Amino acid sequence: MRTQKTKFILLAFGTLLLTSCSSLLYTSLDVLRPAEVAFAPEANDLLIVNNTVNQPANFGHKTELLNQNIKNVNVPTDSTSLFCLGALLEDLDGKDFFSSVNMIPNSINKSKNFLQTTELDDSVVRNLCIANQTNAILSLDKIQVTDNLTESYIVENTTFLATLELQFESFWSIHYLNKKEVTKIQFKDTISWESESYYRKQTMGGLPKRADALVDGALTVGHKCVNRFIPYWDKVDRYFFSTNNKLMKQGMDSVYVKNWKSAINSWEMAFNKEKRSKTKAMAANNIAIGYEITGNLDKALEYAKTSLNLFGQSTIGDYNSIIRLSDYISELNQRKTEMKILKQQLSE
Repeated sequence: MRTQKTKFILLAFGTLLLTSCSSLLYTSLDVLRPAEVAFAPEANDLLIVNNTVNQPANFGHKTELLNQNIKNVNVPTDSTSLFCLGALLEDLDGKDFFSSVNMIPNSINKSKNFLQTTELDDSVVRNLCIANQTNAILSLDKIQVTDNLTESYIVENTTFLATLELQFESFWSIHYLNKKEVTKIQFKDTISWESESYYRKQTMGGLPKRADALVDGALTVGHKCVNRFIPYWDKVDRYFFSTNNKLMKQGMDSVYVKNWKSAINSWEMAFNKEKRSKTKAMAANNIAIGYEITGNLDKALEYAKTSLNLFGQSTIGDYNSIIRLSDYISELNQRKTEMKILKQQLSE
């Protein structure tokens, strides 16, 4: 059973912080987003496997200095996969999504051909799963980086500009103990640094050493991949209207103690009793957010659309609120789609 997935949700329950801005109270919510690539529901114990061939030191590294031809340079990249997988393992361990996560850091790939990607065959997958007591494997099959160090002169500013840009391509595959299904994924990531100065020497000195940059880049790729493989929490902004209306104030008092049922009841009473379109629109906005927080996205959409219509009918137009609610409705529709995906990814 997928009890670990449930634990993952409970541990990451969002926080609510309110900040006043005129008649608006802004809050930051934690919203669960689906993974870009989902594991099968039965994947509880994960093994991360290094299945890469080291990138040659003379492959993919170029330097273009001011008024000079492009040069190919040698930079060691034999540890790129280790740093990438190390960062991935560290973050997965901290997420409590899988029951267990282990890793084989040293590459099991015996090939010498860096340009060719070799995937794990069924027998290797089965042996690795049995030996490591796991039922799913995430394999890094290739990681390639091309980096360019460029130098230029900006006439308008009379300054020198140096740029170091790293482009990573990582190739992954997901395998299962009792399935022949294989999921293949490729990601592209770009990491760059810039340095500008009136003095050429200081400009180049403002960039990290190339070998250090490659390590930082590989770590960044590993960290970014976590949110691609498992659901992740994303902070979003929401806002409540705070007015002198007694029922609206009562609703906000309930918000501070996270009594959402009471808050929604107060705002619904304000909505039903109030005759002014703008106040009704504000109440409907607050109700929509209350329902979103309590997990009723259909009701949230209903009241968000009502609020938008009422703001449009108001004698004094509120352009900012209309734009904000239009964006909010789009996000609620997106969340409804994401919730369907999340149910599959988090199903027991």
